[in-house]
Amino acid sequence: MPKRLLCLLGAALLALAACGGGSDPSTTVVSDSTLINWDRNPNTIIFRADVTGGSTDPFIARSEVPVCTVYGDNHVVWTNELGPFNVQVLEDRVSDETIQDFVLFLTLNLQFYTRQSRANLEPASNPAPVVETLLLFVNGVTHTTDAFSEWPPDYYSNVIQACKAISSAPVIYAPAAGWVSAQAVPYDTSAPTLPWDAAANGLDLAALATEGQPRWITDRNVPVIWNILRTSPPNILFTQGEQTYWVALQVPNVTRNAPAAP
Repeated sequence: MPKRLLCLLGAALLALAACGGGSDPSTTVVSDSTLINWDRNPNTIIFRADVTGGSTDPFIARSEVPVCTVYGDNHVVWTNELGPFNVQVLEDRVSDETIQDFVLFLTLNLQFYTRQSRANLEPASNPAPVVETLLLFVNGVTHTTDAFSEWPPDYYSNVIQACKAISSAPVIYAPAAGWVSAQAVPYDTSAPTLPWDAAANGLDLAALATEGQPRWITDRNVPVIWNILRTSPPNILFTQGEQTYWVALQVPNVTRNAPAAP
């Protein structure tokens, strides 16, 4: 188990011991890691820290990677903000024990199951407010919470730190396949532009936009587009001929709400 998470877990167990034997039955959590289990499907999200809402266009949001996600096959994916418009995506495969210890840290030290979701109780607004969200799905139970539940100071950042700490051998994620889509949009003088040669790249954005559906690709355009989107403002325009386009790349089990691989 990574040393950072071991330290966090130790603090959790000390906090539990200090609480004594009494507990509210409605908030009792599993205190034995061997009793924590989850759906092993690689498409199942067993934990996710994310940020929702805001004015980002839904098409642009297709390419976004949540802050930290743990999947059913023990695949962990998270992001690091290296600077303005420079997002690093990392991944790892971790042990059952490490995930179980992470869940114990959430439930014992951070009292995760006592935190509720309250964003849906707030008045509607346009755009929707930006809100930090957390989801945990273990032992057949899904629990969600958000920042409107009046988290203690640094609660979200502590969860993010713990999620990233379950990895002991992270590697930079580099996709080999994904769903690419394009949408024709008016030229925007405030947005950066990138020339796109349809013939040279073997990908016609005009045809892709006309199709109106994501297309599965496995060629060199995958890492090329991935790199552009990770190191550019989200509203970057791809210029092909006289037309400008938004381009999105969705990677199953990495980007948010990506379709499954064909």
